[in-house]
Formats: sequence, C-alpha cells, structure tokens
Amino acid sequence: MQVASIRIANFKGLREAEYSPSRFGCIVGENNAGKSSLLQALVYALNRPSSLDKAFFYDPSAPIVFRLEVSGVTAPHLARLEEGHRDRILALVDNGRLVLVAKYHVGQKVELLIEGRVPVELRYRDEGLTEAFKNIRGAAVQRTLAEAYPEFGDEAPGVANVTAAKEYLKNRIASLPANVFTVEERPLPTGISSSITNLLPEPIYIPAVKNVNDDLKTSQTTSFGRLLGLLLQDMEPDLADLTRVFGDLNAYFNRTVIDGEIEDRRHRKVRELESSIEELLAENFPAVKIELNVPPPELKTILNSARILVDDGSKDSIENKGDGIKRSLTFALLQCFVNRFADQHAAPEGIERASRPILFLFEEPELYLHPKSQRILFSNLEKISQRHQVIVTTHSPLFFAPGATASFVRIAKVPSDPKPIGQIHQINFDLDPANAEAFRLAKFEHADAAFFSRRTILFEGESDDSFFRHVARLLNTEWDFESKNVALVRVSGKGNFGRFRSFFEAFGIEVKIVADLDALFEGFQHLGALELEQHRSRSIHNIDARIQVLDIAAEPSARQVKAKVKSESWQRRYENAKAALRSLQANEPIEAQTIEEIDRLFVWEQDIARVKACKDDALARAALVPCLDVLREQGICVLSNGAIEDYYPEGTLGYGSKPERALDAIARVPDMRSARSLSAPLSADREPEMVEICRELFRGLVP
Repeated sequence: MQVASIRIANFKGLREAEYSPSRFGCIVGENNAGKSSLLQALVYALNRPSSLDKAFFYDPSAPIVFRLEVSGVTAPHLARLEEGHRDRILALVDNGRLVLVAKYHVGQKVELLIEGRVPVELRYRDEGLTEAFKNIRGAAVQRTLAEAYPEFGDEAPGVANVTAAKEYLKNRIASLPANVFTVEERPLPTGISSSITNLLPEPIYIPAVKNVNDDLKTSQTTSFGRLLGLLLQDMEPDLADLTRVFGDLNAYFNRTVIDGEIEDRRHRKVRELESSIEELLAENFPAVKIELNVPPPELKTILNSARILVDDGSKDSIENKGDGIKRSLTFALLQCFVNRFADQHAAPEGIERASRPILFLFEEPELYLHPKSQRILFSNLEKISQRHQVIVTTHSPLFFAPGATASFVRIAKVPSDPKPIGQIHQINFDLDPANAEAFRLAKFEHADAAFFSRRTILFEGESDDSFFRHVARLLNTEWDFESKNVALVRVSGKGNFGRFRSFFEAFGIEVKIVADLDALFEGFQHLGALELEQHRSRSIHNIDARIQVLDIAAEPSARQVKAKVKSESWQRRYENAKAALRSLQANEPIEAQTIEEIDRLFVWEQDIARVKACKDDALARAALVPCLDVLREQGICVLSNGAIEDYYPEGTLGYGSKPERALDAIARVPDMRSARSLSAPLSADREPEMVEICRELFRGLVP
C-alpha cells in the first residue's frame, strides 16, 4: 500500500500541481521553488489538521484542496481499523484504491470528502434507495422492489425486510457496466474521519530548516521519537514481563477492570487522598463524585523523558553538540531501522493484519554531512524504499543515482499573477526507459548538476565550457554562467544533442545548443530544428554552387578521418560495402540500396568541402548567415568558423591535449578587447559573432 498521487490546489506557491510518488522519489529545484511545500502538502493530506493558517493560501478567497489517492488497500490493511468501521470504509475502496479530498477555507475547519464511483441515476444511489423504501414494511418490501426496480425485481429472492432489499439492490447495481457510473466527491461518512487515519500511510517528515534540537526529542511527535518508536515496537514481544510489572504498578494508583468487574486495589494513601478531596468538594457540591486517575506507566512515557548524551571527548547532552552530529544521530537511527528490518518483506497473503506503511520525507538530507556520509545515507534510503516509500529533496548531485532512484521531480518557479507559482516536472524512470538511459549518460558525463540549473547549454567539445565561460565574462560581466545558474553540459557527439535536449526539457529546464559548423551538414536532425530544413537546404544549395565555381576539393584532416572511422554508422556502411564487393566478385546482383550505402561512405567528404568553403569564401559564408540567424533565434548557436578551437587567438598551442590548449587560449585572452577580436561580425554593422552567441545564451536572464 502506498500513496499513488496527490493533487494540490492553492497551497503556498503550488497553485495547481500534481505529483505521483514512486517507491523512491527525488525532488530538485532552486531555493524557494516549492520543494518543501510539496512535502508539507503530503504531510497535511495524510494527517488532515483541523485548519490551516491563512499564510498557506495562495489565494485566500479560494480553498486549499488536497486530493490524495492511496493504492494497494487490502483486507490486512483494513484490519488495522476498528471492527465497526471496516465494512464502512471497505465500501469506499474501489479496486484497492481510496481517494480522499481535504478542503480548507480560511478560518474554517477542514471539509473531508471521499471521491469514488456513484451511479449516474439518483434512484441507484444510497439516498435513492432510502427514498424508495421509505415507510415500507412487511410484504410491501417485495412489491416495492419489483415496482421501483423492475430490471432487478424478476430475479430478486424473497426479501424479508428493507435491509435485505437494499443489500440485494446494491450488489446488483455494483455489477452494472462502467458507463452507468460517474466519479464524484461526497462527504465522508460520520465517524470515519478519525479512524481512517490508521489506514493511511504514516508520514515521517524531517525538514531541513528547523531547530535540529526539536527533532532530537524522544516525543512520538518528532521524527527522532517516531523512528525510535518503530524500533521499540520490535522489542514488545520481549517485554512481556515488564508490561506485567507496569500493570501491577497501575493497580497501585488506579481502579482496574478484571473480567468485566471493577476492582479497587489501590494503595491506601491514594484512596484516602481521593476521599479527602471528595469530602471537601462536597461542602459546595454534595452530589458530585470524583475519581483520581493517574496515567498508567508505559514504556513510551519513560522514553519520552530520556536524554541523549554524547561523549566525543566531552560528555554532554546532544543539544550542546554541533549540527553535523545532531543530524547524523537521526540518520544513525535510520540506519539502525534499515539494519533491523532489511530482511523483512511485505506480509504474505493470508496475514490477518498488515503493519501501517510509512512514508519517509527527507528535506535536504545532505545537510551537515560529508560526501561519504551522504552516499551511505543514500544507500540506506534506497534499502528502505524496497519496503516503504521514500521522498527526498536535495541540492546535491551526489545524492541520487540512476537505477536506485525511481523518479525525479524538478520544481521550477515561474512568473504568474499575482505572484510566482511552482510548476512540477516529473519523470518516472521505472515507466520511461528512454529517459532512464539518458539520465545514466548524463551521470556518466557529470552533467547531473544541470538538474539544479535554470538553463542548460549543450556543447560538443571537451573544453568548450572553460573557454566559453572565460570569454563570456570578458564580453559582459553579467554573462556569468555560475551567477546566473546556467549549466554547460558536454554531450560527447552530435547524436546526443537530441537525447539530452528532450531529457532536460522533460524537467522543465530551458535548453540551448552550441554546435560545430559541421552539425549543419551532418547530424542536423539531432539539433531539434527540422522545421527549419527549408532554410538549411537553401543555404547548402548556395554553398554547393560556390564549391563548384571554386572547384574546392574535400581534404579531410587526419583527426577527421580518425573520428569518422570510429563512428558506428560509418563502420556499418564499411561492412556492408565489403559484403557488396564479395557479392560482385561472385557475380551476384547488388541491390540499389546497397549501392546507396556504399556511396554514403564518401558523402561525408562533401560536408568537409562545405565547411572549408564557409571558412575560406566570403560568398559561401554569406550564404550561410541567414540559416545561422534563424537557428540562433531558436536557441541553436552554430559556430560559423567550424569548432571552438577555430576561435582561439593566434599563437595558441597547436599540440597537446584539448584542456591544455584551452588553458593556453584562455591565458591569451585577458580583456574585453581581445575577447571581441576572437570573431568577426557575420555581416556589416553587426556585433562580433561571439557577442551575438553569448547574448542568445543569456537571453531572458540578463537585461
């Protein structure tokens, strides 16, 4: 049993939001985006406090609404309820699914509703059945059933009373086709609102910004005390003797009930004290009786007064220690929970009563923890998620990993009237293998930090990011990727542009691209601008015309040949060409498709000629500009000079690794003047190309 979904309306910055928790969910986003609000909404939906403060309402004139759907409700879960309420709540469960709606208005108590299927026709509903059999008795019951419900009356057994008639009709109505029903909200039955709590998952919420000392109290209302309570439940079978002692001690202070009879075995002084108080009170209220009741001793009561002492060279209360050890103590208890229950699985079928499931909610668990400790904690949470739902918010890329975390949610704050709102972008990797693979690739490329950014720039080369960071800041001090929370992500090949772009956009992260010039000729489909194919084709046509006029020959460099031979597509074509040659030698026919594959082994040389023409010929370059401008308007910046290395200043190292060459280039660009001189304008009366590219990358972030 688990929380399947929650819809939130008008709660803090979450004006309209929906979240479907998985077994292990991770929530990311900038500060004040709404991560804490989402966790708090889950807590309020499960605990349903009687009222909410006015400050929680996005719009005080509208209600806050939490629609909570719980799935996997079975008979063992219903067994946790009071016996008299089980059947009543079972009637509210539809295929193991229970939907509760809590509505809050400013200054009013919560309104609790149940959402479920009800018949479209009023006469099929409970109130319709009640009205049909109103004041009906005896033999008239059978006659009324046949007259009011003729579609069921012919097959009706002999019914002795109204209760039996209603039960029969409810069973028949429940078997009707789905189109006979509709989904509606209706009031929760009287007396159910409190007892249903024990059916729902129990939230254990550890917030990030809070007095940590509060969490370390052993009261059952704190996360620390509840975790301790969960561990102590495992000890109860071993404490039978202690429980009997507590029972005997209780008899010293209170009357007890044995076999339905009240016995008074209290200590003499307790009885005398009660009598004395009653006699004095009788002077003014002679008919009043009193009973002195001393709370019976419990293990929980004793633990609530426990103190936690830590000896780290100086023995003192935990409240007087550092925040790191305080928070680590809570997580040590969590680890103890993991170790204790790691081998326990869900109750087998046939069990009479299932334990109450837990929803663990952790806000920024990485706070005060060393990266090594963060990894250990993450591992523990992953183990817990095999048995209980776990949801964390985090700012740490260390704290999530593909395969372990089932779903990711990014909350982004967007402008709205009268104030900004949080939008939820969610991907469930258990249900979305394509994005799961892209996530693994992002982790491999160390691009996970991009999940925490406002915008992501995808680039191709190994050292493009460092050179771009340096040049952008020199061109404009406001063009700072770090301060504007813009991530630069290397995709390692043009073929990954589309995959990375769709992945980050699924999280609501704005994506822009910086691509080498050859991406315009080969792999254009990966840039996500196929609607601009007409502009591209026109430019290529004009460039090819210049190649013919100038008789430009394709001269691939050793680096280009090496890269091409390593590509999977070229290797496949090469193998097909060898197979075709063997067929030709055997005088076997060769299909036209195979000949086309062979031709494509060499077509890439034409792309090299196009790049060369754009770099060397002014008219070819001019033919390229309209396409570059249209692409840049779409956030796709293609480098007209070729690759980023073609913008390095004169004198930059021509040997060594890419990072070494990039660092040398950076050292040769010390100021704005030298940064502007790295690129020429694409046409007269325009800024240098690099200025136009950086302006596009920061568009909307810098005035």
